[in-house]
Amino acid sequence: MQANPTRRIACAFVLSLCGLATMLADAGGPGSSSGPSVGAVSRHGGGVPDIDEDDGDRINGRRLFLSNNCYICHGGRGGGGMCPSLREDRPHGDDAVRAILNGTRNGMPPFRDRLSAQDIADLLAYIDSLRRDEEPTFTHWWEPVPTR
Repeated sequence: MQANPTRRIACAFVLSLCGLATMLADAGGPGSSSGPSVGAVSRHGGGVPDIDEDDGDRINGRRLFLSNNCYICHGGRGGGGMCPSLREDRPHGDDAVRAILNGTRNGMPPFRDRLSAQDIADLLAYIDSLRRDEEPTFTHWWEPVPTR
């Protein structure tokens, strides 16, 4: 039985998009890590780095949410999809940091080697802004000042 050529093309397209997103994030473009990965950050209490979410930037957190493809599972505005909604039941504190760093049993990949402590603080600030007036909703994460 031969595979449908349209399906092969679609699969190749999706795989190339995933590869492109990874290359852009690794290339240091907008939304990429702003410092050493958390693997290089000093830790306390069970492998969770000392991160103050109040020091985060919600705009950069939105940019990181998009550029690291979090929206694929959590939805474009964090409302869920095949993963939990971040809008309804916001993760907080060490639990959120642990999930970002180590991933989860349910399939979330670990981001320990991709994100700095500041990146995680920014993501937490973005998640905290969901369903509030200050929630950023732009989609053009690659622009220095997002227009959409």
